[in-house]
Amino acid sequence: MIKKRNLICAKSKNELEIGHLLLYEAYKGILANLKNLCTNIGAKDFDPVAKVYDGLLSVPSNIKEYYESLLGVTSYYNSSHGGKGTYIEKKLASSFETCSSSIKLSELPFWLENPSLYRKKGIFNLDGLSQQEKRLFRTNPWDWIGNNKDVNIDVGNLLTEDKTIVLVEIKNRVDSGGTAARREIWTSEKFGTIINYMEYDEKLFRKEDEEYSLMELLEAFNIENLQIYIGILFDKCDSPATITSDRVNGFYSSSKSGYQDLLNKVTQSRTIRLISKSDEALQMDIGFTYSDIRVTVGALYGDDVTLRLFKRELPVSNLLLLKYDDIWLSLLATIDERAILLKYQKNYTSIFLNLLKGDLNLRVKYDVLINSECMENELRSIIGYLLNSYGEQFEDKLLPNKKDKDEYLADIVQFLCACDA
Repeated sequence: MIKKRNLICAKSKNELEIGHLLLYEAYKGILANLKNLCTNIGAKDFDPVAKVYDGLLSVPSNIKEYYESLLGVTSYYNSSHGGKGTYIEKKLASSFETCSSSIKLSELPFWLENPSLYRKKGIFNLDGLSQQEKRLFRTNPWDWIGNNKDVNIDVGNLLTEDKTIVLVEIKNRVDSGGTAARREIWTSEKFGTIINYMEYDEKLFRKEDEEYSLMELLEAFNIENLQIYIGILFDKCDSPATITSDRVNGFYSSSKSGYQDLLNKVTQSRTIRLISKSDEALQMDIGFTYSDIRVTVGALYGDDVTLRLFKRELPVSNLLLLKYDDIWLSLLATIDERAILLKYQKNYTSIFLNLLKGDLNLRVKYDVLINSECMENELRSIIGYLLNSYGEQFEDKLLPNKKDKDEYLADIVQFLCACDA
C-alpha cells in the first residue's frame, strides 16, 4: 500500500519560511550523497584494515552486502554534520528579526551597524549572501585590535528599545559537552574573557583613527545593558531543562564551579563592583567604576532562555515541532538499495533512473509529481504507470525481505523526488 511521506525537500523552496528553510538546505546535500550511494558502487569502499576490524571479511555471505551497506551508509551520515551542530542556534535566530547566530566579539560593531545583514550571514553563511552583501563584509570599516583571543557566542539579540544586548551560549541538553567544557564557558573560553576585556577597559576596535574599548563601543551605540548567559534547553527526556535536571543528570556542579571562579574574579577586582547575585541560580549583576553600563552574567534553563533572549514567551519545545520524514526514509531506503546494488549491480533506484531516460511519458509524470510537491494522487499515478508498463523490470529479488512492492517503490520515487525537486 502506497504511503505519502512528509518530505520537506519535496516542497517548493521559495515558499518555505526561514525556520523550515534551515532544514531544507541541510537535508538537500545529505539526500544528494545518499542518492549517489544508491547508484554508485564505488561511492564507498573500505581499506584492508577496516575490512578486518569491521568484520567484513568474516560476515556470513547471506548478509554480507547488507552489512557492508549498513556500515557505509551510517558511517557517511555520522561523519556528515549536515548543519546539525548549529541548527538550534539558527532556528532561534530565525525566530526574531533582530536576532543572529554565531556572533563574534570582533564583529560586534558590524552587527550593531548592520543587524539585518549580520543576521542573514549568521543563518545562511556567506554562501547565502548576494555579491554586494559579501562586499560589505569584505570592506567592513572596523578593525579588531584586541591583543588576546576573540570570542564567539552562539546566538544574540539586539533589544534596541531596552538599550540591551543579550548573548547566549547554547547547550542543547543538560549533559551536552563535558565538565571541563561547561566550566570553561564561565572562565577562559567565553564569559571570563569578555569580563577581562571590560575589567581593564582594553581597546579592541578601531574605526578610522579612533579606538574603542568594549564599553566605549556599547556607549557609542547607546547600549546600557549587556546580558551574557549560558542557555541550557532540554533535559535528557527532551523536556525543558531546569536547575534540578541539570543537577541530577547534567553538569550543574561544573557550572557552579565556573560561576564561583568568575565571582571570585569580580569580588577581587578594583574596577568591577558586584551589584547583586544568586548563587543557586548562577547569576550575577555587575558594574564598573568607569561606566554606567550594567552587565548580567548567568545561567538560563528551558523556557527562560527564549524569554530572556526575545523578551517574550516562546516555549523551547516549539524548536522540536518540525517533523519531516526526509532523513529516516532516505537513510533506510539507501541501506536497502545499496545492499541490493552490491549484490545484483542494480536496484529499484537505478532501474527507475534508467527508465526516465527512455520514456517521455514517465518524465512528464515525474515532472508533474515534483511540481505537486509529491502529492498522493500524482504519486499513485506514477507508481501505477511504472508497475503496469515496467512491472517485470522491478523484480521481486530486488525487493527487500518482507517489503510491499507498491509501498517500497513509492518510497524510492519519493526519495528521488526530494533529491531532484
